[in-house]
Amino acid sequence: MDTLTKDQQTNFWDNKAQTFPRYEDKEDNYEAGMLGKMKRMGVVFKDADVLDVGCGSGMYTIRIAKEAKSVTATDISGEMLRILKEDAKANGVGNILTVHTDWKEFSTDRKYDVVFCSMTPAIQSDEARLKVTDCSCGHVAYMGFAGKMDSAVLNGLYGKFGITQRDFSDSLNMKSWLEKNGYGYSAETMDGEWVVARTLEEMVKNTYDMLSTYNVPLDEEYIRGYVEQFRNESGEYIDRTKYRIEVIVWHV
Repeated sequence: MDTLTKDQQTNFWDNKAQTFPRYEDKEDNYEAGMLGKMKRMGVVFKDADVLDVGCGSGMYTIRIAKEAKSVTATDISGEMLRILKEDAKANGVGNILTVHTDWKEFSTDRKYDVVFCSMTPAIQSDEARLKVTDCSCGHVAYMGFAGKMDSAVLNGLYGKFGITQRDFSDSLNMKSWLEKNGYGYSAETMDGEWVVARTLEEMVKNTYDMLSTYNVPLDEEYIRGYVEQFRNESGEYIDRTKYRIEVIVWHV
């Protein structure tokens, strides 16, 4: 993803927003569980000023805002932010300020009680990691891949198009940076599997969009035929992604 230009990244995430998971008003789902884990690690969202870096469609943002004093939510995708604002309004949440920007260009004189970063490709460089830490006067709560993100659909296509899969070691790189700079931290690792059901068109589009980030020639008709093997008896197209995710919390 970091090999794409800013415009390419914006277009990718604007397109991704069409099928991206959205906020669910539930207390027993994945997002609620991850925030609960962060709270047990010492993060306090209640009555806090929170900065959400790379907020996406607001799955976590809206949930955090229901406890926080305020949330500033940044994202490179205007379409993601549109969905966030739509869902926040539908849920009666009015304390979210959205900022349409990439992380490199985000500027603020404020210090936040909590800086929250969930699975965002914006935090890939030492400069970005330092900026996240500098924006906090309390906790930083970070979630990243810890060496595994294996999609059953994509795994069968990398070889076909001569692609070397990216190294999903976001959290490992973050811990290395923290240790190098003398920050103590707490970390917990989770293994699991996401199971996503899509229509044929959604599956083709999502697969094509994900592979397109590698900037190689693709054959959409081949992809369309290939994904038929993932069709179930109900006519849904199922992708299973095995992951290892790490939650890292440190105090500034």
